[in-house]
Amino acid sequence: MAEPSTTGIVVAGAIGAGLMINGEAAIGALCGGVLYFVANAELSILSRVALSLVSVVMGYLAAPMLAGMTLFGVGPLDLPGPAAFVASSGVVTATLAAIKARRGPAPKGETDG
Repeated sequence: MAEPSTTGIVVAGAIGAGLMINGEAAIGALCGGVLYFVANAELSILSRVALSLVSVVMGYLAAPMLAGMTLFGVGPLDLPGPAAFVASSGVVTATLAAIKARRGPAPKGETDG
């Protein structure tokens, strides 16, 4: 009979291999999500957790697109970790800025956040 820790390692390895997760991109996206969480202290904790989770997921998913892009003659960013970090740290910020710009100026007496 196998040790419980050995069984856990085998199961975790099988799940990781089955999902084909890119570890470098996952770590880069996680770092971008943590950066977003720490940098936005004016938001409530629940908002920061939710937006950080969105940042991690979308950063991981956008990393392959960003890795192949050339912008103003610079690029491509071939490494999956840095590409996921850049995507993760910018995706929620850019989306929220676009939403705020679409809404227009806040009414008098209302604040953001």
